[in-house]
Amino acid sequence: MKKRKPRNLDVVVAEKNPAHRATLCSLIASLNCVAIPACSGLETLVAIKEGSAGLVLLDADLLSSKRESALQEIRQIDPSLPIIMMSGTLTPELSRRFGAQGAQGVLVKPIQRDQLAMTLFRFLL
Repeated sequence: MKKRKPRNLDVVVAEKNPAHRATLCSLIASLNCVAIPACSGLETLVAIKEGSAGLVLLDADLLSSKRESALQEIRQIDPSLPIIMMSGTLTPELSRRFGAQGAQGVLVKPIQRDQLAMTLFRFLL
């Protein structure tokens, strides 16, 4: 089996709630990755364009009706960049919609350190 090249360990944390964003950034730092905080869709796109992100954690509520457009814009910037949606409520239908829009997975809030670690390992290493 061919080993894939590890991605950059920078993680864009697109979360509108300041407390949740700070907590996620701390968890990411505790896992030896670099968190790049973003509190809006525009900040998220700028962070991806200007940075060296290896992964995007995208709050499902951050962009509401513009979610599809944001996912498409991220895909235009970097088609291979993994996008993981974050949601406080998850149904099978919502999970399918996220996948159809280009997300590689979903983390259910509140996000636990072990759950985050497995996601980072899966997509960055």
